Amino acid sequence: MPNPRFARILEQLRASRFAELHGARVSASIPVPERLLNELVTAAIPPEAPVADVSVHPKAGNRLTVRARLARAEFLPPITLTIEIERQPEMPDSPMVLRILSLPGLMSLAGAAISLTSVLPPGIRMENQRVFVDLRVLLQRQGYDELLALIESVRITTEEGKLTADVVLRA
Repeated sequence: MPNPRFARILEQLRASRFAELHGARVSASIPVPERLLNELVTAAIPPEAPVADVSVHPKAGNRLTVRARLARAEFLPPITLTIEIERQPEMPDSPMVLRILSLPGLMSLAGAAISLTSVLPPGIRMENQRVFVDLRVLLQRQGYDELLALIESVRITTEEGKLTADVVLRA
């Protein structure tokens, strides 16, 4: 059971946007294995989403394979995309850019059943073969506004079976 005094101190620090820790700098390298990554992805997808059975497989060289089934078109086989991290985010204003390397012909059939751009959550948009991921909007939607002022940099890299987030925070 968490210590209530400790929790209260953390909450006070959070409410003050960590003002008492001014000058602190924290650098963390957070490895996220494929299993945990997929648990996080599954938890983030709302039940009414147009996709189901989404799985992400980190590959070497900052590439990911994403496999999903269209929820409203169960008769279609799952779609598999290969995505590459093209540009890292520059916090707080520049999104991470992912480039779709493989977009199967089946995707055009699926396009008739669903418009991807109309179902993407706020903070994620698609233009041609690129997906823009605005970490600022995603953090705000999850209630982590106070973190935005602290994030100095974020770098996402991948290797076989693992995604790594290198984050630098400054108070």
